[in-house]
Amino acid sequence: MRNGVIRGEVRRSDGQPIADATVTVIDPSGHQAARTTGDAGGAFVIEVAADGHYVLVASAADHEPAAVTVTVGAAPVDAEVVLTSMATLSGLVTTSATGEPVSKATVTVADRTGHVVANAASGADGRWNVAGLSDGSYTVIVTAAGCDPVAETVTTSGTSRSTVDVVLTTAAELGGVVTDGHHGGGDPVTHSQIALLNDQGEMAASTVTDERGSYLFANLTPGDYTVIANGYAPVAATIDVVAGRVTTHEFVLGARGQA
Repeated sequence: MRNGVIRGEVRRSDGQPIADATVTVIDPSGHQAARTTGDAGGAFVIEVAADGHYVLVASAADHEPAAVTVTVGAAPVDAEVVLTSMATLSGLVTTSATGEPVSKATVTVADRTGHVVANAASGADGRWNVAGLSDGSYTVIVTAAGCDPVAETVTTSGTSRSTVDVVLTTAAELGGVVTDGHHGGGDPVTHSQIALLNDQGEMAASTVTDERGSYLFANLTPGDYTVIANGYAPVAATIDVVAGRVTTHEFVLGARGQA
């Protein structure tokens, strides 16, 4: 029985050949009928056992696969498959506090419409990699525990390998417990108003204590802050908040010397 022949080339959209592309032929029942690898010039020749309609699928590294329909008969069938190049993004995540790499940072890649198209996590060396991106503009969002998130915009084209290095600003936290000094037992003061002033004396944030007398200000920019606790007579303290550190300051309201 005569075999049908499909021959052709795998190229990029700019006409350049794609070497070593994988070419697979799928029969009408969805099974693989044949498979081959193109040469350095993008050319391939593949045979199928019978005439008929087939789907020819081509794939190659750093490119999006493509499929075309071919009808095999007595004469060889010529087919050209065009693959869209796919780009790679990579980068390094470090911390502003020490310059050291940040491991397990979450890297999210979103397209210009806001849809997430890829994600990755930085390794122990702070490096990450995302492959298989089509041409276009993307937003790279990097987040990590104890750090402020960072977003960067990058444009990919063809098989470009773009680098997005990110320095995360280490966020600080300030928290503590407010207790009642009048009762001797240090009972928690609930619903105490806690005000946070920056080094310019401006209100930076405010909160109230919970049922345990606890308060917390998260994601603070490092610097000097004044914390004022109200409940009895107000009590104020100036605290130095350091990047990447959880600072604790406890207030005792109504204690001797603070009435």
